[in-house]
Amino acid sequence: MNLSKSNVVLAVLAAVLAIPTTMQLSADAETFVDVGAIPTMFDGFSSDNVGLISLAVPAKDQPKSDPNQPNAQPKVAYDKIELRRVDKGWVVHSGSLVNAPVMKERVESDVFQHLRLIRADKDAMVQPNATPEQLAEFGLDDKQAFVIQCRDQSGQAVVADLLVGRDAGIGQSGTDAVRGVFVRKSDSSDVVLYEFDKGWRRDVATDGWLDKVLAKLEPEKIRKVSLRNTASGGTFTFERGPGKASWQMIAGPGGVGAVRQIEVENLVQRLRWLAVQDYRVPVQSTNLGQLGLANPAIELEVVVKDGDRDRVLKLGVGNKLADKNEYYVVCNESAFVMTWSAGMVTPFEIDAKATLFDPASPDQKNGDDKAPAKDEKKGG
Repeated sequence: MNLSKSNVVLAVLAAVLAIPTTMQLSADAETFVDVGAIPTMFDGFSSDNVGLISLAVPAKDQPKSDPNQPNAQPKVAYDKIELRRVDKGWVVHSGSLVNAPVMKERVESDVFQHLRLIRADKDAMVQPNATPEQLAEFGLDDKQAFVIQCRDQSGQAVVADLLVGRDAGIGQSGTDAVRGVFVRKSDSSDVVLYEFDKGWRRDVATDGWLDKVLAKLEPEKIRKVSLRNTASGGTFTFERGPGKASWQMIAGPGGVGAVRQIEVENLVQRLRWLAVQDYRVPVQSTNLGQLGLANPAIELEVVVKDGDRDRVLKLGVGNKLADKNEYYVVCNESAFVMTWSAGMVTPFEIDAKATLFDPASPDQKNGDDKAPAKDEKKGG
């Protein structure tokens, strides 16, 4: 067979093989769903437009009916939390912890992400124009539904208003179980099935929304650390210059030997993640003396290089709580009295002279108030 005939045979084979491929592509095109074209329940929703969020769940104890008005149904009472946008993120807007910081990540994952994704097409609709009885079956009546309402930056205009009912997978098991919940807009009786892959936390407990991380510090950017506690008999201040590995004591009681580099560095490492256990009360509304915070048993000051500026963190640790293994703590970057776990407090209760320094030489005992750094080549 010459080259010309070979080319003809190959062309014919290619054409034959292309037929099923073309048919498959055509079939796939018919079943392909353009996710971007699916209508959403809150068309054009943008979290940038939201300034106030209200989350509400029907309270366990509801108002009793008025015997003098047997036909009048009392309004549903709600437990709720409100969140307000500020320059640095989100804060609590209601209750006893107004202005306490809120986790931005949770606002995104448990509010905004869902409001963007809920579909409103016919495939997601399970009951158009549901009756009050049907809404109750889906958990979407006022007595059962979880309410999410977002308002604009002024707090006036409603941007999104969603009611979330019961889980669609209740009573189901196995691979065929539906993962999702029934939802509807507050001004609509159309019931929609909203399916999602990951869990969705829906609660109004303030503690679960609070951002309890005061600071995430990079140890290599910490330039200065000061510690004062009742066991040390004074304030010890250590400094490390830019690009330097060794810590020097720049202020503190005399009579100490060389700085133990490893011990100071261990102390610094404990400051990299400053998280509290709990927010208790606003500083301005409490008696700090009763909590041991007017003259704290432990005072810490940390200077961190933050871009072109020095960020200064000051913390004071007070009394131990009567009913918990925690201590009261205040910070210059928070307006609240908070608590630290005992495990966080213990490392700062040390005798600084005994722990952070070598024994003093005779000359140092005679009044040299600045201990030299150890030679790091000798093990610090």
